[in-house]
Amino acid sequence: MAHEVERPTYEVMGPIQRYDERDNVFSRESLLPGSSEERGYHANHPELEKIDHRLAKYFFGWAEARSVIAKNAPSEALPESTFRAVSALALPDAVDGPVAVRKVRVAPAEMARNIKAIARYLGAAQVRIGPLNPAWVYTHRGVWPFFSDYRPNPPAFDGVPNGYQGLNYGDPIEIGHRYAISMAFPQDPDLMGSSPSEASTFEIGRVYASGALAAVELANYVRALGYPARAHHLRNYGVLLVPVAVDSGLGELGRCGYLISKELGANFRLACVTADLPLATDKPVDLGIQDFCEKCLKCAKNCPVGAIPTGDKVAVRGVKKWQLDAEKCLLYWGSQGGACAICQLVCPWSKPPTGFHRLIAEIAIRLPAARRLLVEADDWVYGATYKRAPVPSWASERGTGSPRDVGDRKR
Repeated sequence: MAHEVERPTYEVMGPIQRYDERDNVFSRESLLPGSSEERGYHANHPELEKIDHRLAKYFFGWAEARSVIAKNAPSEALPESTFRAVSALALPDAVDGPVAVRKVRVAPAEMARNIKAIARYLGAAQVRIGPLNPAWVYTHRGVWPFFSDYRPNPPAFDGVPNGYQGLNYGDPIEIGHRYAISMAFPQDPDLMGSSPSEASTFEIGRVYASGALAAVELANYVRALGYPARAHHLRNYGVLLVPVAVDSGLGELGRCGYLISKELGANFRLACVTADLPLATDKPVDLGIQDFCEKCLKCAKNCPVGAIPTGDKVAVRGVKKWQLDAEKCLLYWGSQGGACAICQLVCPWSKPPTGFHRLIAEIAIRLPAARRLLVEADDWVYGATYKRAPVPSWASERGTGSPRDVGDRKR
């Protein structure tokens, strides 16, 4: 593949410190006030208690609001239809499972081609294989639905299910697999253009669900070949998907905190399978994203709450990167009643895969001197500020129309 390099483009400042999933804002927002998990966490992190209670107020209010039929039920029911479906794929026998006794012997290069073909057939637009750096494995389980008193998602997860044998909140995570298969699943730009809205949240959930199912199916396939494999998706991660994907050459980490791909920009979601079968690996890539993001700042300027930094990178657990204010970001989501994806959409790399835009991307990669001009051209053609698109009629509060409206607009 073009633009491959020997080392990823992130700068390592020292020993990389593994990340505790309990420190993730999505874990902290769903800590039930007064629960043993919440008391234990804030005993160790008293400085986060106040902000976490603000996060939890939005999270549990959101969950409670969706437990009843609201006046705008047609639109408010949309996120439930996609996000809830992923939960059943989070159980241990879904993400992992028994390995066939007999090993199928296949050459690493042939096996890698086969794995990629299957992943694409399962819906991945892009797939790359890299070595699994142990530094990207979470230290401890931290997110729901594996709290002992978890309420917002009955009946599938009203607390830890009977007979559950997997990791609970706070349990250490150890994954010794050698390889990581990273998959990218694109989001529909029309629905995402209405962000933040119920429609864009629905689309995010749909893509996460697609990625979760593909990862579970691909991991099942690998285990049937006689090799250990584990799926990693929205409801049950064991690894940090973005740096894993960077190592595989799927793209580079951008200022916005998302992976930026040459083909998809930032408008996609990730899923992953870690495995121990022999695989030929891909190299990381240098698309010039680090320099481009230094000159662009479009995501930071368009962030409604200033959660994306406009300044320089800082050292975070041994890696130099732009550090987001995750609390500001998530509190904004809560205030809007849905996930925000403005930074993904305004990114100049998130453009339709036409021949023209592929040419512009190639210029941006190969001609560093042209990057600032390309940012200005993007502002001139597409606008410097985010303009929210209307919600499709079938996803509006009145709930009229058909999902085919989106496809019709594309044509």
